[in-house]
Amino acid sequence: MDSTNNELTYNVAQLLKERVGSTRKLDVSIETLPLYEDGDEDLDAHDLEGTVKVTNLGEGVLVQGDVKAIVHVQCSRCLTDINLPVEGQLEEQFRPTVDVETGRAVQRQSYEVDDTAFDIDANHIMDLTEPVRQALLVAMDMRPLCREDCKGLCPECGANRNDVDCGHEQVVEDSRWAALRELDLSDLSTDRNKN
Repeated sequence: MDSTNNELTYNVAQLLKERVGSTRKLDVSIETLPLYEDGDEDLDAHDLEGTVKVTNLGEGVLVQGDVKAIVHVQCSRCLTDINLPVEGQLEEQFRPTVDVETGRAVQRQSYEVDDTAFDIDANHIMDLTEPVRQALLVAMDMRPLCREDCKGLCPECGANRNDVDCGHEQVVEDSRWAALRELDLSDLSTDRNKN
């Protein structure tokens, strides 16, 4: 995703002019942030808020902090819609593309290029949209549950076992024993009698 969100952009020109080690505390807040878009499937974070500390490193800034949001997803067992609280941590470096004092483009040697750092644009604007999006996606449960003891759906009739007792028995078989279940023991007993 490459979309800029004005609510997550901050001008860091003054901080870049200050001495190395200077910091700023920024409050992060946005009503909705798209996390994932793929045709029919969209995933958004809602009521996002957090606090970050921005530190002048001399050749850029370091952003550290925590963000939290609510993500509307389906339970991985019973497919019920749920509001999943997600808390992510940020620790990202931003580097200027333009020198704050001279206004000239920053020239970096090939060994100085760091593709893990984000850019601060020519107007000294730092955009936290992508790092916040990534932090929330990484922090999300891969298999979200509506509750820890979710019973899921019945494989026979599809009923939500959290809501109704459909009467179908849930048999959990350990697949590691499948080969032993297929073993025909009668072949073993006839071989012993021959010796």
